[in-house]
Amino acid sequence: MSFAPIVIFAYNRPVHLQKTLNALALNQEAIESNLYIFCDGPKPNTNPENLKNINQVVKIAQTEERFKKVNVIVSDKNLGLSKSVINGVTKVIEAYGNIIVLEDDIIVGKHFLSFINKGLEVYKNEERVYGVTGYCFPSSKQIKDPTYFLPIMSSWGYATWVDRWNKINFNGYELLKEVQDRNLQSDLIFGHLNYFQMLKDQVAGKNDSWAVRFYVSMHFNKGVFLFPNKPLLQNIGLDGSGLHCLTEDHKTVNDNFISTTNIGIKKLNIEIKSHIIKKIKRGNFKNNTAFMQLLKKKIRKAIAPEILQLIRRKFQFKQQKELNRLMQLPRFKQTSTTLLGKQMVVADGASYAFMFNEIFQEHIYKFNTSNRTPYIIDGGANIGMSTIYLKTQFPESKIVSFEPDEGIFKIFKKNIETFGFKDVSLINKGLWNEDTQLSFNSEGADAGAISFKDIKSKTLNTVKVVDLNPYLNQSVDFLKLDIEGAETVVLKSIESNLHFVERIFIEYHSYIDEEQTIGEIVEILKKNNFRLYISAGLSSKAPFVRVNTYRDMDMQLNIFGIKNK
Repeated sequence: MSFAPIVIFAYNRPVHLQKTLNALALNQEAIESNLYIFCDGPKPNTNPENLKNINQVVKIAQTEERFKKVNVIVSDKNLGLSKSVINGVTKVIEAYGNIIVLEDDIIVGKHFLSFINKGLEVYKNEERVYGVTGYCFPSSKQIKDPTYFLPIMSSWGYATWVDRWNKINFNGYELLKEVQDRNLQSDLIFGHLNYFQMLKDQVAGKNDSWAVRFYVSMHFNKGVFLFPNKPLLQNIGLDGSGLHCLTEDHKTVNDNFISTTNIGIKKLNIEIKSHIIKKIKRGNFKNNTAFMQLLKKKIRKAIAPEILQLIRRKFQFKQQKELNRLMQLPRFKQTSTTLLGKQMVVADGASYAFMFNEIFQEHIYKFNTSNRTPYIIDGGANIGMSTIYLKTQFPESKIVSFEPDEGIFKIFKKNIETFGFKDVSLINKGLWNEDTQLSFNSEGADAGAISFKDIKSKTLNTVKVVDLNPYLNQSVDFLKLDIEGAETVVLKSIESNLHFVERIFIEYHSYIDEEQTIGEIVEILKKNNFRLYISAGLSSKAPFVRVNTYRDMDMQLNIFGIKNK
């Protein structure tokens, strides 16, 4: 089987391009695929920082060697995305007959090329099939069919053929006129994706979308696109770094968690299934958070400020009273409390009060992102408070949470079920540098830890631990490692994949009479371009005369790392 050429369009985002190339190279078909990288040139009077980024993009492209052959095409002037794509795709597709297209902000899974190439082969003679994509629109319910057709296209990681590409009319004015002449305006609205408005905006110069012109041309010819039922890619460009990150056709939908399984392709009858259309349209509506945000703003405006303050004071008093009750309970006595209006099972009152203060009052895990569907890894989830906090901050996020303590995990699972969260994967395992089993000292609250000492204890048992690297196969918006002494081992093992991580939190534990590894942690994070901020959980103000200790520790630090742009 011959593999289609891959084309990447890049401009001024070297970090995004490097991540895109790294992910693509993990596909086993990459070494047998020809790669074309089109690098757009600078705009007139561009600033020095932007020029530096543009040059860095070219350098990354020119040093790439992990593909069969790499062709780098550098423009000496700025063409813009639309013209770059139309000219670049036309040039390559006419030479090969088919093509795979990516922009510099698309992270693909390791089975992306296999899926796309198979789709190109299976449907090459089906003129109604205009393309194959690795993108998966969110749906209200899981779609069981491994692949299916939609009457819309996706510009995020797709492939097409020369005969279908040549049917596309990129003259937006002519397309708009035909839509209006044939009274097809309502036909170009899919769920709440208003392609008619996008086309009008393109003609008016408000966006430079080539994709909406592709879609409308495809619609005129009753064309369809083949989609997988699980996402094979993720867009990391919705961070405000891209000129077109808010003008393309996916701005109101999710970029989901990348599937790690290979999706087979069997030839289907070219038909659009109504039940799948309904699930996709409902999924689009449910994932549109703009309406709920607007509603909250209107409610805040409608209620007088003094009434809001009174409500807050009463709530805070009641909250503190409940925390005091929990603090006075005997240690490790299971109880329950109310969190965010839900009944929460608590393993230990004192540790709950401490975690509540850190997570829900001090907001130590709070971060901002323009990505509505961030991918988050919660290492050391305990009874679930950090997972609950992050999921309420980002309702459409994908979270993978690890907790090795079997007893604590049962509570964690029950709490997550109470909240009814979706897209939260709960894994009853700890984190380590390999998949194995280790001794674990179960403390019964928030300090259970892997045991390295030869001790006998009723609380000592065996737990499963896993290598974190397989979960770092895409952009990670936030990685939390609160893993009670295993942090250095895990960080060293994942160093080669830290380029995927945007933000990291590490709770560092310094144990009495054991070698300190804080230097290794700082060195690894700095080497991987993180800016560090450190606060002390356990410290000594006068360590020359007295060292404060707690749970066999003489220091505990909270390390926050933010990737330098």
